[in-house]
Amino acid sequence: MKYSVVIVDDHKIFRDGFRLVLSTMDNVELVDEASTGKEFLEIIKKKKVDVVFMDINLPVMDGITATQEALKMFPDMKIIALTGYDGVEYVNKMLYAGVEGYLLKDADYDEIREAIESVMTGKNYFSKKILVTLTKNTITKKQEEKQKANMPKLTRREHEIIGMMCKGNSKREIAEKLFISERTVEKHKENLMIKTNTNNSVSLVIFALRNKLAEI
Repeated sequence: MKYSVVIVDDHKIFRDGFRLVLSTMDNVELVDEASTGKEFLEIIKKKKVDVVFMDINLPVMDGITATQEALKMFPDMKIIALTGYDGVEYVNKMLYAGVEGYLLKDADYDEIREAIESVMTGKNYFSKKILVTLTKNTITKKQEEKQKANMPKLTRREHEIIGMMCKGNSKREIAEKLFISERTVEKHKENLMIKTNTNNSVSLVIFALRNKLAEI
């Protein structure tokens, strides 16, 4: 089975190079490319798209807005940020827009391939540098004590599940390893999101890593 992919980037030279990389992958088909967020939204209305590689700084409509609009129309579409921005502000904005992966433009062949496989099997994928950015904790001792006091109380099973999510396990893999149903895993995940005030798997994993509820 081939995954249909779209690249959204306003630099033709970069798109050309990225297209060459994708052309060497036997499970990927590049179905189109766009130079603006608005152009991308028109493409997905006409073509079935599995995975999108989205830059942030785009003319007409930026990658953050384009991601939000695309996921309103196609909630199951997998969007991976592919950008030169590694600052926490940009990372957070794209994550809250709904991306399921975040790659920097210096990503190599193996990283790109792994990112595609990860998001298409229900996992998330982040460049190592982005994981470092997300898990940096510069709070003071006083803030840390206050944070601990307000930390949600998790059950043993919830700790197990969030730990496995942080290690990249999909819902199916968690269910198989814990000998429970996928529906039960989903219910635990819903409870975890309520307790941590997060709204999706990505923000839940980030919360757990930042607050040392799990390790990678």
